[in-house]
Amino acid sequence: MFLTNVRKFYTSWYHERRKRATLKFISIVQGEKILDIGSGAGIFNEGFRKTGFKRIIAIDLNEKLLQINDADEKIKWDLENELPFPNNYFDCCFAAEIIEHLENREKLLSEIHRVLKKGGYLVLTTPNKDSLIAKFDRIVGRFVVNGKWNGHDYNHKYIYSFNEIRRMLEKTRFKIINQQTFYLFYGLPILTKTSLGMCTWVLAQKK
Repeated sequence: MFLTNVRKFYTSWYHERRKRATLKFISIVQGEKILDIGSGAGIFNEGFRKTGFKRIIAIDLNEKLLQINDADEKIKWDLENELPFPNNYFDCCFAAEIIEHLENREKLLSEIHRVLKKGGYLVLTTPNKDSLIAKFDRIVGRFVVNGKWNGHDYNHKYIYSFNEIRRMLEKTRFKIINQQTFYLFYGLPILTKTSLGMCTWVLAQKK
């Protein structure tokens, strides 16, 4: 029971720190409309509003999570399909820990490019196959690309390396503005200037 409570506390604390750090990472992005792709319960909404976005549109397949999401508009949608929005519609698209769960990953990036305004931004985060912890997991036999990450089954379809995600974004006509990784060590973000952190963060712009 004690260990269960410790794990719950750490998980909650870690996600809160990750949320704050992610929002700080995108602080230069401004605009009117933002699309939160795979939004879940909308844990980033408060930060979006503080950043200055006036309209948050959430899209996710999980109806229960959408019900507790306080976005301005909520759409239940399978992200394997084309996005249900017109061309050049959003100032920013936000996709945190989503792309690794999809089969049609490049198609989603192309769709994001389509619905963004020219000069609009994509903020994308995804687990990093190059991270120190992933290297350790491979050594001890825990790391499995298809479905598993860090010894747990998260239904991941593919895990990208630091450079792979960059190449795919460039292939789908995005310009990389900032790319770094994220890892917490005793509460301090470290490895952000390297390719060794647990998650890759990318800020990209539609050409």
